[in-house]
Amino acid sequence: MKKKNLSLCFLFFLSIFIGTGNTVFAQNINDKVQKTLYLSLNDIEGDYETIPLSEVKQILDENKAILIDVRNPDEIQKTGMIKGAKNIPLPELEGRLNELDKNQPYITFCAVGGRSKKAAAILSKNGFKKIYNAQEGMNTWPYPKMIEKK
Repeated sequence: MKKKNLSLCFLFFLSIFIGTGNTVFAQNINDKVQKTLYLSLNDIEGDYETIPLSEVKQILDENKAILIDVRNPDEIQKTGMIKGAKNIPLPELEGRLNELDKNQPYITFCAVGGRSKKAAAILSKNGFKKIYNAQEGMNTWPYPKMIEKK
């Protein structure tokens, strides 16, 4: 626990030190530090497996799960959506659980990975049997042929 806290403190101070630097390099480091901090500080408990995007693609290619995209409609309008995905924005998820089969495997997905963790925890808490959480999201999705514009 102490190592995790020290690492988080280091990342926090590094992000402050880098600030809003004028170089692309500094900004990229700052973005990665902020993402790491966000995901570390918002670690959500639940019975689900977090998987890399390559595994998400493999599972989808083999039709072994349904992707639930928990991004908001305006985000999907801008970047598109993975073909075959079901869009249920995170704020609506608990109210729309009746649209989902608890025995069906699902992959939760968002823009970066934070909201999908929360979605996976909601599904887990509500008795869904097999849940995968995409480690990252649409912002780093490396398979453009799988995206459909809305």
